[in-house]
Amino acid sequence: MNDLTELERRVSAALDRIATHVDQLERAQPAPEPEPESDLPPAAELMADLEAERAVTAQLEERVRAIRDKQDNQVGILQSDLSLARDRIAQLETENAALRDDATAAVAKKDDSGGDDTEKLREELETLRAERKAERAELNALLSALKPIVEETANV
Repeated sequence: MNDLTELERRVSAALDRIATHVDQLERAQPAPEPEPESDLPPAAELMADLEAERAVTAQLEERVRAIRDKQDNQVGILQSDLSLARDRIAQLETENAALRDDATAAVAKKDDSGGDDTEKLREELETLRAERKAERAELNALLSALKPIVEETANV
């Protein structure tokens, strides 16, 4: 029995050594860490997307720049047209005032002389007034059409 006890002790000692070596092996080779799961695409794909967005942004900026240049050009043209229209209105008002003065003086002169040309002068005066009224209406229509466009472009 002594032999049996001795054998048990030896087997026990061997098993303890094996367990010690197995523990050391397990500690020496740690288990590989699992790769983190990610829903993000690879960096190369993200960079390609970024470059595509930059290209689109550059195109949009160029379009905006072209539109702004075109709009500035249109504003300049409209302001020039408006200035010309205002000058023409001032000129017509001056001419109209001069014609009124001339017509009034002619009527007064005819009335003093008692001639029968007074009626012709009055008709001519009325014709001139009608022409001036039509010209004024035309210029006012032009100014009315230009005013919203100029105001809109001035606000941009």
